[in-house]
Amino acid sequence: MTRLRRFSLLLLLNVFSSQNTFAQFNSILNSFSASENNGNVYLSWQIVAGSTCNGIKIYRSANNISFVQIGDIPGICGNISFAQDYDFTDFEPIKNAVNYYRLELGNNGYSQVLAVEVIDIAKNGFQLRPNPAYGISKIIFENNNSLVHNFNIYNILGKLVFSVTGKEDFFEYDSNAFQNGTYFFTIALPGNDFILSGKLMVVH
Repeated sequence: MTRLRRFSLLLLLNVFSSQNTFAQFNSILNSFSASENNGNVYLSWQIVAGSTCNGIKIYRSANNISFVQIGDIPGICGNISFAQDYDFTDFEPIKNAVNYYRLELGNNGYSQVLAVEVIDIAKNGFQLRPNPAYGISKIIFENNNSLVHNFNIYNILGKLVFSVTGKEDFFEYDSNAFQNGTYFFTIALPGNDFILSGKLMVVH
């Protein structure tokens, strides 16, 4: 099981999904997609048949405003006879943040922007957001195989105050239902085979 886990993939309009693929307004592209795996971001795109450009530059941004070039594919790109596929892997995305990507297609301008959130949970095997918890909160953990897990929260007296079951790689809970203080949680497979345990703080 990897120690870096994808949380989500964000469209430019802030819609999350496991993979982002769509045709571009730029007529030179058939598609442009991005996905995260093991803490790396994989980009792929296809140039339509009969279209060419003079070099491709790959850019990344932390705020969707200021972009920095992170890659370059020199020379003539595309093909006059068939659709041409390209790919690029970002091995150093910004951890625990949304990474925005775009292409510069020679004299054909820029592609649209794709965005991928990369979550680093290597230290504890989980990540609490926000921490301390307030409002609708979330715990993210590794669940590469989409197995069903039980998520339980207990107060300091050991009383169960929240329980939910799911097969995603995160659980959400409304901390407004809890009093301020320290709580303990467990994430377990059915049959109480514990995977993770820890504590969380609730502050209103």
